[in-house]
Amino acid sequence: MFINQLQIPPILEKLEALKRRLPVSHPKWNTIQEEWARRYAGFRGEKTVYYYLSLLDDHPYHIFHGLRLANGSHFFQMDFLLLTTRYALIIETKNIAGELLFDEQGQLIRTINSKTDGYSDPVAQAQHHQRSLRKWLKAHHFPPLPVDYVVIISQPSSIIKMERSDPAVRQRVQPVSGLHNFIFRCDGAYKREVLDAKGLRKLGRLLIKKNVPLETDVLKDFGLTENDLLTGVECPKCGTVPMVELKAWWKCPDCGFHSKDAPIQGINDYFLLISPTFTNSQIRDFLLLSSRQKTRRMLAAVNVPFKGENKARVYFYKPD
Repeated sequence: MFINQLQIPPILEKLEALKRRLPVSHPKWNTIQEEWARRYAGFRGEKTVYYYLSLLDDHPYHIFHGLRLANGSHFFQMDFLLLTTRYALIIETKNIAGELLFDEQGQLIRTINSKTDGYSDPVAQAQHHQRSLRKWLKAHHFPPLPVDYVVIISQPSSIIKMERSDPAVRQRVQPVSGLHNFIFRCDGAYKREVLDAKGLRKLGRLLIKKNVPLETDVLKDFGLTENDLLTGVECPKCGTVPMVELKAWWKCPDCGFHSKDAPIQGINDYFLLISPTFTNSQIRDFLLLSSRQKTRRMLAAVNVPFKGENKARVYFYKPD
């Protein structure tokens, strides 16, 4: 069973907001688009693996997505962790199309449309996570649960070529269609129970408690400031910014679309890009709203949480 469900990574949500709010003419727009595309491809790969994992029998497996754990001052993040009473399996996913060559020098070389690119070695990354998880389990006083790993190529059309002579590495790079068989081989290889059911639940609770999602400031990461962003209400239909504020609606000057709820995306963009809190004045300036009273009514209508009263009121982000 899945202990935590697959969710869109916060960094991907922030990059999507940044794409909405940065003019296409900005010199960094293409860089941000490329980073978004790379992150989105990775998330699509994780969705594919998530689907395959969802087809497994729930009972023997506790499955975690995106755990980021600390070993002292260092962190490691696993795409998926499959946990049983007999072993743990780290699942590293890569959604890369083309011909993929794992060479003897520890490189991943992708060839597609006669173009060759190098990628960081997912096997080395999975092995690092394997060592890190063993260290983490020991530091938290769990018995030496065997930790295995597999690298899953989630793009079905990819062709995997393996030059590495080590059979242990060769069998740990699999197409997504081979994921179930690899798990079943682990079931057969690790027969001794290291944890009882109570210990498994205890470990699962601790993993969730110790999970530290990565916090990112995308404006800072790309050397941007709030002044680089487009202000105003975005048209939900065509993406034009700003819409024209009417008495109870917003109207797009380009496509003519009318909406009462159009500011909601802008509120979320502010939370994602600028700050997890804002005042009436701050969101009013960001969305180019006409009055304090109308802004207050709008925020009340969409149930944005707040603390304080009158001009001291501060609104804050509350995830679902």
